Amino acid sequence: MKLSITYLYTIMKYGYPPKPEDDFSAFEEIRGMGFRYLEMEGLGPDHAQSVRTNLKEYQKALKDAGIHVHNFCIVDPDLVSLDSGKRSIACENYRRMIEVGAALEAETFHLASYAPPVHYSGRKPYQLDGGGYEFGSKASIAIPDGFDWQRVWEVLVESARFCAEAAKEHGRIVLMEPRVGETICSVDSLIRLLDDAGCENLMANFDTGHFSAQRENVCLALMKLKGRFANIHISDNIPQNAEHIAVGKGSIDWMEFFRLLKAMEYRGYLGLDLGGGETLVDDLIQSRSYISEIAGKTNCTLEW
Repeated sequence: MKLSITYLYTIMKYGYPPKPEDDFSAFEEIRGMGFRYLEMEGLGPDHAQSVRTNLKEYQKALKDAGIHVHNFCIVDPDLVSLDSGKRSIACENYRRMIEVGAALEAETFHLASYAPPVHYSGRKPYQLDGGGYEFGSKASIAIPDGFDWQRVWEVLVESARFCAEAAKEHGRIVLMEPRVGETICSVDSLIRLLDDAGCENLMANFDTGHFSAQRENVCLALMKLKGRFANIHISDNIPQNAEHIAVGKGSIDWMEFFRLLKAMEYRGYLGLDLGGGETLVDDLIQSRSYISEIAGKTNCTLEW
């Protein structure tokens, strides 16, 4: 297994979304911590276009820092908009960004399901509004007149299928991430999506922090998704909230988790997905040490 850092490091350090110079600084910092693997994102159409425009500079900065981007997340809530016009534009943008991710040598592409189209009294979860990043929303919601859950679901399935087919042209896998407060938030909703979309290259991104916050048993969730996930986001959690804390400081049974990964012969990536503020660097280093210790006890091969 390969231990990586998710783009949450850059977001937490430089804001939402980062500028190209922020990304380049983050590459050096990540390498300085001893990591070689990174998940990158295109955070909305503007940030994604910036990555596309500055692609050669990104390629050079990554090479100079010795960083490999293994997963590329294309963030655009319009991918699941009920407005077919907005959705069509988002799909074409996604297709163009697939080419960018392939040029960065990403092995997988990443999706989210986004918040359902209801009325929020506060910020939507993970809203792209330039504000501080939040793992979940405490806002109350109101269901609008004419709300049709089945249509929301059909659009998500259609969009996920399109994204998977676009990535298939480049021989890549697409991952769907579960997040608290979004259409895909639980193990069973994720399994249903994979079944309904019916694409071999559409798989799960297993997220320990979000599953714990959703009050799933993380080890049981892993068994439910056996053979259907192709990347892991790893963080700890105490399920009274959705915070992503340092590994070993929450309630997840990591010994059993890694025992199961060993039994499954999982050899993919574990992306450290931590949300600490001033303690973020220390949390990343401590988490790496903790994971390395558990991996040793469970005979799991680990590199970073």
